[in-house]
Amino acid sequence: NKIYSTAIAKTQKIWTAYLDFIMKVGQMQILRRQITNELNYSCRFDSKHLAAALENLNKAILADIEAHYQNPSLPYPKEDNTLLYEITAYLEAAGIHNPLNKIYITTKRLPYFPTVNFLFLISQFPKLQYNRNLGIV
Repeated sequence: NKIYSTAIAKTQKIWTAYLDFIMKVGQMQILRRQITNELNYSCRFDSKHLAAALENLNKAILADIEAHYQNPSLPYPKEDNTLLYEITAYLEAAGIHNPLNKIYITTKRLPYFPTVNFLFLISQFPKLQYNRNLGIV
């Protein structure tokens, strides 16, 4: 019985540390989204023509790349072509991108990471409450 209570205490310490880490990452993700939204709003308000031109150029480049993957005989931007790198910088400065899709670092695949995250999520469900005014949990 004493071993069982010690194991539960250690598990709760691990979950608490994991919760703190997940909360920090989540808050950083929310801040990144808010900054991107503010940049996008400012760009659209200050220079709607620049924002429209960037969006159209981005759509055109993506359509060309997608067409290349559907038909490999069509051209694809070469490695020495700096267009993609330069347009990325402009899109990020204008807030026309999704910061949650950007990969900053890569790591090796952890074998049971999805299972641990699922168990963590299940353990946190009792702490969530529905707020009818906000329509979110």
